[in-house]
Amino acid sequence: MTFPDATGQPCDCLIDCPRFLTAYAIPAFSPNPSAAARRDSDDYGRYISSVAWQTSPARLAELRAAGHRCRLCFASGTETRLEVHHRTYRNFRCELAEDLTTLCHDCHLHVTCMERARKYARSPVLPPNYVPVASPPPLFDYRLALEIA
Repeated sequence: MTFPDATGQPCDCLIDCPRFLTAYAIPAFSPNPSAAARRDSDDYGRYISSVAWQTSPARLAELRAAGHRCRLCFASGTETRLEVHHRTYRNFRCELAEDLTTLCHDCHLHVTCMERARKYARSPVLPPNYVPVASPPPLFDYRLALEIA
């Protein structure tokens, strides 16, 4: 199963991630993304490639605090491409430096895959032919009786 990574490139959790992460990757039934999910993804992509994000004070402060090195493997910005990972989206577009972590491209892929694996591990695995059935309406509506009394 592939998902777009932080840069929009396909990320296959079972191939791109280190072997120890694959233990957490549980295949889940994933319907086509909703229009809202696609819109959010497009909005995120536009923001990450925007000048506002590239010149964000919080992003630049995190890069300086990390010494322009990956926080996991300590690769420098001269050795590899550095990216700033959102640890939380609570302050999306108004990020604080503590919401962000500097990672190299490879570590960013691995962290993103691990987070997705954790997210999907909590999702129920449904059979491919699963059709949700709405519960039937109640046989009696007691609200009217309560309103009259």
